[in-house]
Amino acid sequence: MNDASQVRDELTAAERLDWLRLIRSENVGPIIFQQLLTRFGSAGAALAALPDLARRGGGRRNIKLYSRDAAAAELDAAAAVGAHPLASCEAAYPRRLGTLPDPPPLIYVMGDAARLAGPIVAMVGARNASASGLRYTERLARDLGQAGLGIASGLARGIDTAAHGGALETGTVAVLAGGVDVVYPAENQQLYEKIVNQGAVISEMPPGTRPQARHFPRRNRLISGLALGVVVIEAAERSGSLITARFALEQGREVFAVPGSPLDPRCRGTNRLIKQGATLVQGAEDVVEVINPMIHEPTLWENGPSPFGGASDGPEPEAKFDVERQRISGLLGPTPVGVDDLIRLSELTPALVITILLELELAGRLDRHAGNRVSIS
Repeated sequence: MNDASQVRDELTAAERLDWLRLIRSENVGPIIFQQLLTRFGSAGAALAALPDLARRGGGRRNIKLYSRDAAAAELDAAAAVGAHPLASCEAAYPRRLGTLPDPPPLIYVMGDAARLAGPIVAMVGARNASASGLRYTERLARDLGQAGLGIASGLARGIDTAAHGGALETGTVAVLAGGVDVVYPAENQQLYEKIVNQGAVISEMPPGTRPQARHFPRRNRLISGLALGVVVIEAAERSGSLITARFALEQGREVFAVPGSPLDPRCRGTNRLIKQGATLVQGAEDVVEVINPMIHEPTLWENGPSPFGGASDGPEPEAKFDVERQRISGLLGPTPVGVDDLIRLSELTPALVITILLELELAGRLDRHAGNRVSIS
């Protein structure tokens, strides 16, 4: 059965298990996951093909597949804390996430999953926010909520906390860096419980996962990915909030910034965003004016087609592309090169180049970089 070609109400229990096993297997990230589903049509077929693909890519040992028992235990752990898994082909999965270049194949949701489907604005900013910044954030979140917009943020202290608090009555979504059941910081336990009861909490990490530094950029891309636009309040230079703003620009979302005192280092990042073209925000009307026209373009925020295409004809014979594999390997090196350049220089079809890169990545030999560039280790 092809579990990737169209939106489904729900996966079967067996399909969900295979879906989870595939995304948790070694060297399989969201992009590789999409390519495998497109090529093989189902997670089960892709799992069966993984060892051979990794071997063709030059893997020096057998690739580690996430076991059926481990996947079942993860789903049981989610059920025990009241979290519901959503696969990216299921109807309740937020389609805005599906438009990302690296959509999470599976997210866990606690609370009301319907909160993910309406128009959302993200609000992010400093953890060590000023008193005036916190008051303004709470008021802006409340006003945007009353205008019909959901508010997404990351449950961090400071601006995130104020944004969730202001939007509790109208609808807020917390995106976590760790497991959907792990509250960080712990001081937000009470707020977390209110969001679960009145809004939604989501994560792409397994339940019980403690957040680590490397998880936060992944979390940030989901905050912006859920939203039609991102409002940045009191963000210092090189802050995580600016990373979220960069993701928003890359994802085609609107970026808004609240101006602040040039004497306050917490405002240097937001002021620079305004200089670079972000929409200046003085009140909710500045956001609503930009977002409202988008709400009348349902493809931007309503559930729509699955992000995955149909299946191909399956794996090719191992020896068929030996010469082509050598050609691609010869063009690769430690310096990142664009995939489009590889296609042009190799004079091979895009599908074949992508297949060979897939094999190399599953073997653990390929690194991906921003701008659709790759290098070989």
